[in-house]
Amino acid sequence: MPPSRQSKGKRRDPGIDIEALAQQKAKYFRIHAEETHFLASDPTARDKAIAKLYQNPEVKKGPFCANTLVGLDDDPDAFLRAVDEVFENPDRSIDQRVIRMHAAMSGLLVFNQHKIKKPLSNYKGLEWKVHARSHKIHNEWMNKNIPAPHTRLNAFALQGPVQKPLTPPPSRVAPTSTKPLTPNAVDGILSKAKRDDLLKMRFVLEGNIAEDRGVWEVESYCMKRSGDVVYNVLFEDVDEPIPHDEADMRLLLHDSLVAV
Repeated sequence: MPPSRQSKGKRRDPGIDIEALAQQKAKYFRIHAEETHFLASDPTARDKAIAKLYQNPEVKKGPFCANTLVGLDDDPDAFLRAVDEVFENPDRSIDQRVIRMHAAMSGLLVFNQHKIKKPLSNYKGLEWKVHARSHKIHNEWMNKNIPAPHTRLNAFALQGPVQKPLTPPPSRVAPTSTKPLTPNAVDGILSKAKRDDLLKMRFVLEGNIAEDRGVWEVESYCMKRSGDVVYNVLFEDVDEPIPHDEADMRLLLHDSLVAV
């Protein structure tokens, strides 16, 4: 049996609420977007408030990542509760808006690490579903609440409605022929020599129900200074690519077919 078809009954865990995780992650996105949008109206006051925030000795110094915010001896749940307390503060001064913006991004990093990535590491396909759903929720909210900047890039869209194409773009059309991926094939796809070829490939994620299936492709990848590679994966029903590390990619490829 092909690897991508194995253990179908184990793809879902009844104790994992994908929608709840996605809604919470989207909340961090939303609050950060709200405050970023508001603070952009007065960059001088914003930058002054940011400088003031980082003079606070309680603000942790170091790379802005989950491991800096929550150390090995720290409680991520306590950290996220503190973030929620910031959100509940009714104060909307410039200083407090900067704190809310900082808290939203901090909460997002910690939530991703301790509530999504670690708990879902053994559940193939579920992590990307949370990311995909949260991005969809956020994109829908953004389209309704945050006006797009009037730039040359979207000037044509402001002139009037654009007729939708009769067929999807070529990259979103479902492949007509696919084949399963063996473990050796996955190793080859993720090898350094094949990374550029990966950008030309298209895949179909399998699933027991229609919502689990879909076409996806790698839009781009980048290598960090540490040598780790991050792949930006674009799913057919998500507007923006979702970052995947190598472990995430292996899980995704494990459950996918490759277009031929």
